[in-house]
Amino acid sequence: MIYPPATARIAKQVSARGGSMMTHACMKKSSILGVFTVFLLIFYLPGAVFAQYSVGTSDVTFVDPARGNRSIPSDLYYPALSAGAGAPVADPPPEGFAAVAFGHGYQIGAGNYAWIAALLAAEGCVVAVPRTGGELFPDHSAFGLDLAFAARAVRDAGADPGSIFFGRMGPRTLVMGHSMGGGCSLLAAAGDTSITAVANFAAAETDPSAVAVCPLIERPALLFAGTNDCVTPPATHQIPMYEALTAWRTLVTIDGASHCQFNSYSFLCDLGESCSAGITRQEQQDLVWLLLRPWVLAVLFLDGDAAAQYQELLAAGEGFTVMQSEVPVDAGPVTPVAVPRLEIFPNPFNAAVTICIETHSAGMARLAVYDVRGRLVSALMERRLMAATHRFQWDGRDTAGQPLPSGVYLVRGTGEGWHAESKLVLLR
Repeated sequence: MIYPPATARIAKQVSARGGSMMTHACMKKSSILGVFTVFLLIFYLPGAVFAQYSVGTSDVTFVDPARGNRSIPSDLYYPALSAGAGAPVADPPPEGFAAVAFGHGYQIGAGNYAWIAALLAAEGCVVAVPRTGGELFPDHSAFGLDLAFAARAVRDAGADPGSIFFGRMGPRTLVMGHSMGGGCSLLAAAGDTSITAVANFAAAETDPSAVAVCPLIERPALLFAGTNDCVTPPATHQIPMYEALTAWRTLVTIDGASHCQFNSYSFLCDLGESCSAGITRQEQQDLVWLLLRPWVLAVLFLDGDAAAQYQELLAAGEGFTVMQSEVPVDAGPVTPVAVPRLEIFPNPFNAAVTICIETHSAGMARLAVYDVRGRLVSALMERRLMAATHRFQWDGRDTAGQPLPSGVYLVRGTGEGWHAESKLVLLR
């Protein structure tokens, strides 16, 4: 068993006073600490004092055949029978382990996020932290695809007899990230409809725009921001992302939190941040985990009690402001994505886009593109498909060969007993 960091400081963030949630509104609590904080920690977060699993680590390299066998070296954290490198994998819960991919910030090493990766692994997640994207001028689109692929690769390892995770993975995936990696987590989720949810810390706008693709992410999202962040200020980064998202989403802005304290100490990050934090790094990270943990349990493990605890913590907590869309009736758990899987990349696109459909049985199929009014603009394919992964190209032109204007379009695939669709954004 391992202890989460500074449990006592986590407890200090929980208030003894209740409060009601406000739909599409901001909620502010005073910074006065609650009196019965330790009791409340135990009440709201059963099992938080002792983690469920020890944490094993390893160094892995994923290879994406769809991008010329691109290598994605990654740090891996997983639930284990004992702590340490190469430790034996633990037995999963009935629903299986969840897959998580976490994107690092600009010029910040993947190891600076071991604190959050280990906490997630201790709760039943297999977490990949890709080390790509470390160039002076990183390709945000490529890094987003790396995150999406890493999440899928971890999830799909459950069906690989040669993997240590064979028979241990469930169907749900989460993409996360900090700063640049946070913006790229939105690119990843927008381009891969098999991703269950997205969460990030001080997410930065990217090129292509993370804000522009947010309407494509019709899945749960949790965004963290800091009032003392002068690298990616909430007003120009996280708030536009929150407002552009369309499904159940929450934006938590932590009082006194800085940009760089979402990761372990990084000289380059601290050098580039001129704002001073109003709380310590440990206090900032403890408060993040206080709220992230029940959200993860609700969304990835369909834990209804954790979903209720998450809402109670938002209503009762101190030291942060919350914006939240209307809470769904089930408070967060989602139904696994239906097969076949439909994937689109890059998204947004300009000259051409690749559309992949993974079918699991042979039969007649049709693939077409529609505009936002539901009108057919391009019939891409109608023929019999075998059970396999099929790739199609679209150049953004209509059936008459004329270029279509910038906008949001819907790709829809239909077959015998199945239906799959996804949005894409054309930018001229």
